[in-house]
Parts: sequence; C-alpha cells; structure tokens
Amino acid sequence: MNQSPEKNAGQLLTYVTGIIKDFEERWQKTGEKYNIFKVSGIAHKEVIMCRVLADLMNPQGKHCQGSRYLRLFWETIAPKLPEKLPLDAEHTKVTVEYVLDENRRIDIALEDGKVFVPIEVKIWAGDQPRQVADYFAFVQTKNHGVHIPVLYLTVDGHEPSDFSKAGVGKNDYILLSFKQDILAWLEACARENATEMVIPVRENLKQLIAAIKSLCGKSEDVEMEDAIFKLVARDDDAVRAALAISGATDFDKRAWEAFKGPITALVGKACTDTEYLEEDGWYYLNVPIKGGRYWFEMNYLWDKTCVQAANAADAAGAEGKALYEKTSELFGVRPSSQKGFAWYSGDIAWPGFAKDNLYQFHLYKLYAGHPQEAADRIIAIVKALESVRA
Repeated sequence: MNQSPEKNAGQLLTYVTGIIKDFEERWQKTGEKYNIFKVSGIAHKEVIMCRVLADLMNPQGKHCQGSRYLRLFWETIAPKLPEKLPLDAEHTKVTVEYVLDENRRIDIALEDGKVFVPIEVKIWAGDQPRQVADYFAFVQTKNHGVHIPVLYLTVDGHEPSDFSKAGVGKNDYILLSFKQDILAWLEACARENATEMVIPVRENLKQLIAAIKSLCGKSEDVEMEDAIFKLVARDDDAVRAALAISGATDFDKRAWEAFKGPITALVGKACTDTEYLEEDGWYYLNVPIKGGRYWFEMNYLWDKTCVQAANAADAAGAEGKALYEKTSELFGVRPSSQKGFAWYSGDIAWPGFAKDNLYQFHLYKLYAGHPQEAADRIIAIVKALESVRA
C-alpha cells in the first residue's frame, strides 16, 4: 500500500537533511567550501573582476606564468572571430580601463604592437549610448585598417543594447560570456601544467572558477546534488514527494508576492505615488522623491537599488551628486553611475541576512511575518534621501 503524500514528503525531507548534514560535516573538516572570491563578492564587482582577468591575461602578471594564460584565452575565443587573427601573446601589453576620452574607458585592452583588441565587460552595469559603436570606431584607428571587433563580455553572452551598437555591423563585435568562454578559458588555465603550477596560483584559479560558476547560476555542490538526485529518482513516490516539496517551498515567489502586496501598500501610505513595477526581470518599488525630480527604486530581493533623475542634467548637478553620495552611505557601497542613474548592486542584502541558500526564505519570513518592519526601513531610506540638501 502506498503511503500518503505527506508521509512520503516527510521521509524524503528526513533523508535529504541527512545527506546535507553529511556533506556539511565534510566541508567543515576540509574547508573546501571557503572561497575568498565569493566572500569578498569580487565576481559581482566589474572593476575588480576586470583587474583579476587582466592580470591573468598579462604576460607580466603576478601569477608568474608568462604568456601561457593569454595564449589559452586567445585559443578559447579564436573560433568566434570572423577571421583568423594572430596575437603575439609573448609581447602583448594588457591595460585595465584604457582611456579613450574623459567619459570613456575600455575595460581591458590588449596590444601586441600590431593589433589592439578591446574587451568590454558587463556584469551589472548597463550599456551607454553608442558605447560599442564608439569603441569599434576608435579601435579601427588603432589597427591601421585591420578589422578588429569589440569583444563584448557578459554573464550569459547577450547582445549589446541597440543604442550601444547603433551603426555597427554583426561582425564588428563578438559576444563572449562568463558562463561559456571565461569558464572554459579558466579551466584550461587550471589544467595547464597542473602538476608543476605553484599551489597559490592553482588554488586561486579553482576558487575563481567556483565563484564565476556561482555568478552564472552553476552550483558548486555537484556531488551533494547528485546524491540527492539519486535519492529522489529512486521511484515514482519519491519524485511526487520532491515535486510537492518544491512547489510548496518556492520562497522566492512567496517573498516577491509579499513585497508587491502588503509592503507596497504600507510604503504607499507613507510615500505618495509609490508604484510597484516589473520590467526586464526586475521587480521593484518605485518611489518619487524631491517632487518627482528623482526616483528611489528598491528590488524585492533587496540586492539592487537605484537613484534615477528624471532629467540627466539634474543627476550631474550638486543635488544629484549629493543624493548619490547619501545612497552610498545608506547602503555601504559605491554606485555604478550612468547618465541620470546611480545603480547599487552586488553587496547589497537585507541587514544581517547572509546571501546564501536560505536568503530568500529569511526574506519571506520577514516580509510575511513583519511587513511593517520591511516597509519602515524603505520609508526611512526615502525620508533620508528627501532630507538631502545640495
């Protein structure tokens, strides 16, 4: 006789909890889960990530491995280039934030004396108007007629915005991703002379790979997941129990629903014209401040926020700068500024909550059990921004 769905689910949770505890005890003994890149949030910080990648590419980098990592990078991306393009890895100069003019900097530039290759890195920041187009035009002046595309690197390999690539052709930029290209390159670096590689370099490569996998949504807990999968997939009843548990524990959805419902309503009572908006995969509150000259925006996961000016000229003025400084103070991070915007992301979380697998569960408990507390924190931030004087 089949057991009830509730009993099946309860037994499955008990077995899965045992597997998780076994792995956690092993990780505590070995320390293999400790990752300095994840602890410091480097994978989410574009400027620092660019420095790390550039140093690995640099033949004079602190890894002391010469040009081998740059050579492997070039071999990894070569199949994507529109034509065979040689790069003298041994004599390549690698520059971070290569200056074009007072407003533009190429994230990473490779120069071997014959060709100049630009790499634009996007993790959280958005595109700027004509950014890819301007980089491509500049690069052609550096390459004496040799067609060199802009290497456009994002987490998932998506296209640049239309206003960034306006006027350039499909072969004028190459799409690269952390998820495929950078991970493939770093794994090739880790395999290169693995037995001869000095231990700190090898371990740092392993940790960087794990951090980027996490950034790309690839779990590093593969062994534990395999053990749980085998348990769940043993028979139909176990699968049904797992599906029931999964549907009942979508804490991300439950946190989102609480945020857009009770919390939006509570904030709206204190802050006129508050809206809840959904666009481009972002679910957030939009609160006008300073008479509607600016908006304060807060994502439901508390991991991204934005101060936006209705007029870009206001953003560049004393008041806009003072608002950006105040937001930096309130959240403890510096913004990624664009025309009219100051974005804050990466290190942001609800105070006291760790950004781990339980983060969405803890947010759900807070939002559902103490919505006024969450609303009051947002209201306090809005009031602090309203009080800013240039």
